Amino acid sequence: MEYSISEIAQKCNDADMILVGIGKEFQYDWDILLRNERYQEIEKEIEEKEVEGKAEYRWIVPFMQKMALEEYLDKKLDKAYQTLKKLIEDRNYFILSIVDDDYVYRYGFQENRIATPCGGFRQMQCDYNCSGQILEFDNDMYQKILSYFNKDIKLEELSEPVCGCCGQKRRFNQLGVSKYAEEGYLPQWEIYKKWLQGTVNKKVCVIELGAGMEMPSIIRWPFEKIIYYNQKSFLYRIHSVLYQLGENLGDRGLGIKEKSVDFLANGFV
Repeated sequence: MEYSISEIAQKCNDADMILVGIGKEFQYDWDILLRNERYQEIEKEIEEKEVEGKAEYRWIVPFMQKMALEEYLDKKLDKAYQTLKKLIEDRNYFILSIVDDDYVYRYGFQENRIATPCGGFRQMQCDYNCSGQILEFDNDMYQKILSYFNKDIKLEELSEPVCGCCGQKRRFNQLGVSKYAEEGYLPQWEIYKKWLQGTVNKKVCVIELGAGMEMPSIIRWPFEKIIYYNQKSFLYRIHSVLYQLGENLGDRGLGIKEKSVDFLANGFV
């Protein structure tokens, strides 16, 4: 463990550029919310309303997830990100994350060096993306849901926010809505592609953290391609199960069989 972290730190120091891929092993632990007594009461109340055939209130759950992200710290995840920051801060880096919990934005990384193609909780959209526009976060509704969570108002006082253009449901800009609005991440994706162009013939340290086969066309396969073509690059693939490297990478990679969050949280720089 100590040797591996130290080795990665040295590799980062020697590199001209650092590319980080963050996968699903870095997902916020939602059990933190599920174990909350008040949330359990809310789940029960929502289910009772559904059985009675009354209004659907399941839409408030993502707002409470956002509340959990802001109120209840995932301590292990926090330590892992702190270690990552020490590894790459003040360097020429780019972070590509397929996690949608927005934790990556908490640690002072430059936002123009981050792309999150699966979206998150920072922006909203029409469920059917009727206008191709990203909508601002509905803070008024968020505050009302917090009031309900704190038992200051009743569930019936909440009404689902809708798109001002077509009247469809207003959702968080996340992969999984009826028609995902890619407009939320495409500007940063263009910056990422331009950054990648600058890696040609440069010493590049690539760090892949917990990226399984959920979306291999975004992280795993493109990262291996970088290593294959750039003889000055090196890949660290850290995953609890899928840590193996392609044979065509030769000795320019190291697979580490460990849950990536644990690896960084328990390591040091």
